[in-house]
Amino acid sequence: MDDMNATEKIADNVLLLVVARISMALALPTIGLIAFLGSQWLDGRIDAVTKTAEQANVVAARANDVAGRVNDRLIAVETKQVQDMAANERFQNGTLNRLDRVQDSLVGLSNAVSALTATLQAVMENRRTEQPPR
Repeated sequence: MDDMNATEKIADNVLLLVVARISMALALPTIGLIAFLGSQWLDGRIDAVTKTAEQANVVAARANDVAGRVNDRLIAVETKQVQDMAANERFQNGTLNRLDRVQDSLVGLSNAVSALTATLQAVMENRRTEQPPR
């Protein structure tokens, strides 16, 4: 039995030695394969991040262009608003000047009517005093 046992031990040791040698022989290629697969996965992630960053740059460039056009439109609207306000102010000032002249004319006409009324009353008074009694 000791021979069998010793033979089994030798066979187990040889089998263990073969497994150990195979695992040592395959360790570096396995590590290399794991490193290769890991780098491929990282490259894929980096490509995805790069693609997302490029899309973000494109969107940011478009937003910048749109903002520039909006800024130009805003400047045009503000300029138009200032011009319209100035034109409105000129119109209001002109209208006020014309109303002042109309008011002055009305005062002058009122004074003329008052003077004419006073003249007519004086003429009537003179005629009454000059008429001989009947």
